[in-house]
Amino acid sequence: MKRSILTVGALAAAAALLVPAAGKADGAPALTFTPSTNGAFDYGTVVVCQTAAQTFTLTNSGGSATAALTVALTGSAAFTKTADSCTATSLGPGKSCGVTVVFSPTSAGQSDPATLTASGRKAAATTSLTLTGTGGGPRHIYWGHSPFVPKIGRADIDGQNANQSFISIIGPSEPVWVAVDSAHIYWTNLGTGEIGRADLDGNNANQSFITGASNPQGIEVDSAHIYWANFGAAGTIGRADLDGNNVNQGFITGLVAPVGVAVDSSHIYWTKFDFNGAIGRADLDGNNVNPSFITGASVVEGVAVDSGHIYWANGFVVGTIGRADLDGTNVNQSFIPAFSPRGVAVDPCHIYWANGNFNGDIHGTIGRADLDGQNVNQNFITGTITPEGVAVDPH
Repeated sequence: MKRSILTVGALAAAAALLVPAAGKADGAPALTFTPSTNGAFDYGTVVVCQTAAQTFTLTNSGGSATAALTVALTGSAAFTKTADSCTATSLGPGKSCGVTVVFSPTSAGQSDPATLTASGRKAAATTSLTLTGTGGGPRHIYWGHSPFVPKIGRADIDGQNANQSFISIIGPSEPVWVAVDSAHIYWTNLGTGEIGRADLDGNNANQSFITGASNPQGIEVDSAHIYWANFGAAGTIGRADLDGNNVNQGFITGLVAPVGVAVDSSHIYWTKFDFNGAIGRADLDGNNVNPSFITGASVVEGVAVDSGHIYWANGFVVGTIGRADLDGTNVNQSFIPAFSPRGVAVDPCHIYWANGNFNGDIHGTIGRADLDGQNVNQNFITGTITPEGVAVDPH
């Protein structure tokens, strides 16, 4: 009798071994995407006109194959499936495949959702992943005006919601050139020799944030300093701390008619306003001054710089936007046609410039083109009155 009981117990134990583990009671497939956090993946903030790619691994941890899979991406068009080794594949137990999805935001500040889904013919062979991402980068474009129009304009970076009187100046000041950082907008007051500053929303305007400049024109800002061109008899580049202290009107001296100013992580650039115009360059600490870094420009005014190129405005009768590599080579004085261009700005997507109203050219617009010089739009923003300096929010 005892031996019989043991035999029955052994049979029961053996039968128990045949029962699949929890979650695999019927040997069904079980699909999951990784990486994920609670069924979601966030690309974070990606600058508009740039992309972020992520490869997701699809794994079958179940007890049987999925049969042929279909992978679908739905939701925001900012997400694109660029590679897929899972579709039409039957994924066996313990096997994996990959799907790559690229996030390319089109609007700064906009949050984009999408859903990545994998499914097979079996009911259990399905899973989904929620994708999110946010567009970053410039939100607005700003412009100053030539003398006698005491206003600073602003529009959304797509050219909409233009406000020609975003900041209205009372008094003799003439805000001609503008610069912007993450907290403030700055401008040069041509008539008073002052640098003005206001909050990004236009409030708390201070016309005399920095004083003592000599006919200041172009202005630029980086993470530590404000720079401006003293066009007057001094012929210098001025510099001050971001809080307006430690003003040095002769940071770089001995220049001829400097107008535009631009900076990057290692150099400061300026323009020589002359029919034999040039782009000058110096180290960011003011050393190694080269007034003729790029030559062959004509009545050049604004200058801008990004990670690959320098851009400048050949004004008046020439009417072009020039471009060169950062080392000063591959100079193209006619990179983009323009109408008496003044200020120039650049962001990760586009080049912007102020079209003046000289020599019978079109009156008062902001132009825009792609970074490669294509898709030129001379009337990107209209209704301005002799725009001069141009700036975009940092990215």
